[in-house]
Amino acid sequence: MHRDNPYLIKKPDFARLASRYPDFAQYVTISEEGYASIDFQDAPALRSLTSCLLKEDWNLDVELTEDRLCPALPNRSVIGTTCVSPDLVKLISEDFRLDYLFHVLDLEPYFASSSTNQPLRVLDIGTGASAIYPILLHRLRPKAKITATEIDEISYKYSLTVLSKNSIPSTSIEILRASSKQPILFPILDGNEEWNLTICNPPFFGSEEEMKEGQNGKERGAHAASTAANNELITPGGEVAFVGQMIEECLKSGERCCWYTSLIGKFSSLSPLVELLRKNKVDNYLLKNIKQSKTVRWILGWSFSSIRIPDTIARPEDVVPNTSFTRLLPPPNTFSHRPEPGIPIDELQKRVIEVLKSISLDPSNTSLDPAEYKVDDSETSTIILNPLSNSWSRSARRAQARLPSVPANDPEIEAEVQNEEKNAEAIFKAEMKFIPPLTSNDFSSISLEWIEGRDRTLVEGLWKFLLNKAELIGKKEERDAGYGARLGGGQWQRGKGRERERGRRNGGSKGGSDWPNKNERKEGEEDGMNENRRYGQRRRLV
Repeated sequence: MHRDNPYLIKKPDFARLASRYPDFAQYVTISEEGYASIDFQDAPALRSLTSCLLKEDWNLDVELTEDRLCPALPNRSVIGTTCVSPDLVKLISEDFRLDYLFHVLDLEPYFASSSTNQPLRVLDIGTGASAIYPILLHRLRPKAKITATEIDEISYKYSLTVLSKNSIPSTSIEILRASSKQPILFPILDGNEEWNLTICNPPFFGSEEEMKEGQNGKERGAHAASTAANNELITPGGEVAFVGQMIEECLKSGERCCWYTSLIGKFSSLSPLVELLRKNKVDNYLLKNIKQSKTVRWILGWSFSSIRIPDTIARPEDVVPNTSFTRLLPPPNTFSHRPEPGIPIDELQKRVIEVLKSISLDPSNTSLDPAEYKVDDSETSTIILNPLSNSWSRSARRAQARLPSVPANDPEIEAEVQNEEKNAEAIFKAEMKFIPPLTSNDFSSISLEWIEGRDRTLVEGLWKFLLNKAELIGKKEERDAGYGARLGGGQWQRGKGRERERGRRNGGSKGGSDWPNKNERKEGEEDGMNENRRYGQRRRLV
């Protein structure tokens, strides 16, 4: 559960809710041990509980109807407390709405409008009868301007009633009736406004048969009563077709919206959707998993912006290597390395800064603003890099070496260089940190955080160049998880691979040491090799 989710700490007290809400009290039972609970297979009890929580915790009056989805807020993971008997712990509803909202709100500092104090602009796709995402988001961000779409006539009318009952003006939340003939992203595509975020909880299933198979596949059956209409669970082609259409449509709107996101209900949907993003060369995306109780949902988001988000937002906190899920994750934006054997942090800084100076990224020369050096409160030294060209490439360094020497302290030349640098745009922005050891047995380390840019190869190239030129990569070091390239694990020698292969083909040892030298070859072997060479020449001539 997200760290900001109030139900991470605050558990629903059924006895207290029953004393405050008489309509809910009829569904509450008290065990012999004195614990209060409800029957989670009773759909009216679930609707009543959710209505109480929306009123108690969010000051929202929402009347949930029998024929539409019940957006329960907490799940079974928040109920096993002193107010509920452990023997009666059951699922309220495997609901991920709040967690989804808090995760996408983590993107807020990386919106372009975050620096201009513009109100948050959000599109909710398929808002449902309760308009649950917009009304919760309105409580979390009262100044946000939210537009919601709904294709079902009944749900559309219910959602308008929710806004009216809670006195939420259309200037804060606007609900639009969608048509099956319109694009999913029609509010973005049809206008010229700039948007920050889209949210969506699409129907999971492609048909009623698929939905029944999914329900029958559960080992112990449903934990709670079903409280959703078929149109809220089923769409032609399922969530892959729905979110896939969103991806295709946003290729036209591009950066008009900072981040497009959707909740994904099935793991099998992730692979085709991520493949579609990669096919369209979208590498700036996020993939997070939300696990509540035994059920897992996923958040998929993508952006055409040049602003890069930290790995803590783009990727799960715990990643098991070499799994099918790991292969779907976006490439990291954070690179880290801890030299072994350890290097004192002063020596580490000295080595790296000398390399930066050699490629015109001198941290001490802030007049040209290629790099800015600072030390924060944690005594972690930080360098902000804004390279204006790929000065670390081999061709750039060779070209620099061929340039004639320039007279030092020439005012005209210095002014010309400064003017060129001022008008040039940085090819990317990154933050480098020198991290001191946490304990006496630890080593200092270095990290590079990609902040802005479009060409990943430039950032990776600079990182690899720094590690090599600063001699931070030993021949026998282990593989560096932050960079992902082989940094050691053995002493590499040119030609050994070919020698071993020849040895294996001819019955020699793996190291190739049993392969006979030229003087030891027998006459027949020599003739055979010559014949092979002549045969190869004939083939080339043909």
